[in-house]
Amino acid sequence: MMRISLQLYTVRDALAKDLHGTLDKVRDIGLKYVEFAGDYGVSASDWKKLLEDRGLTFSAAHIGFDQIRDDFDDVVEKCKTMGVQTVVVPWISEEHYKDGWDAFGRVLQPIGLMLKNHGLQLAYHNHAFEFKSDGLNGLYGATSPDILKAQLDLAWVHIGGADPVDYIQRFSDRTTQVHLKDYDPTKTPQWRPAGQGILDWDPILAKCAEIGVEFGSIELDESPGDPIEAVRESFNYFASKGLS
Repeated sequence: MMRISLQLYTVRDALAKDLHGTLDKVRDIGLKYVEFAGDYGVSASDWKKLLEDRGLTFSAAHIGFDQIRDDFDDVVEKCKTMGVQTVVVPWISEEHYKDGWDAFGRVLQPIGLMLKNHGLQLAYHNHAFEFKSDGLNGLYGATSPDILKAQLDLAWVHIGGADPVDYIQRFSDRTTQVHLKDYDPTKTPQWRPAGQGILDWDPILAKCAEIGVEFGSIELDESPGDPIEAVRESFNYFASKGLS
């Protein structure tokens, strides 16, 4: 069964003001997993203790591509200390794919292999801009499924004009994680708690179950109100669908 996590970027402002208290609130919602999105000046060993004290575990870590490439040994050490197993490239600038998505894939392949040799898994998180040039097909066509996994952000897939269910199936051999993000383009901000946007979640969740997606991470780039409450509403929605 897919396990529910929280991309901590969703509560970034609250974490910056009160790291300990915000993690307490995340735990009290019922979450057992979170996704790393910056250290807030806290060491890797302290992050490990912060999570252990609350019964939380990292499902993955979002770490910038340049940092993975340029500070590789440091990234590996910190991820192992924090108990992170999946390192996700969260976003890239156009300069990295200006020569084609297949070319960028050939850059990621050896980095992913190096991570795998250290017991870590590389993954890529999409936005909508990849769909302007069939980027995901180019990227994944140039990489091995065991070296580069897909963390499909389902709202961005939909915004990019594609069907989330189709893309989960299309990359079923590498989609181990998804972002459970909902949106409504008629609202400001467009990001909504799960079940309050326009995504049709029942077939999405069924397809995730069919292919064995391991983690689905709640994320709102912006929240319509208190981010903690948006997370709570999203978690409760997915709990009502039998997930936890």
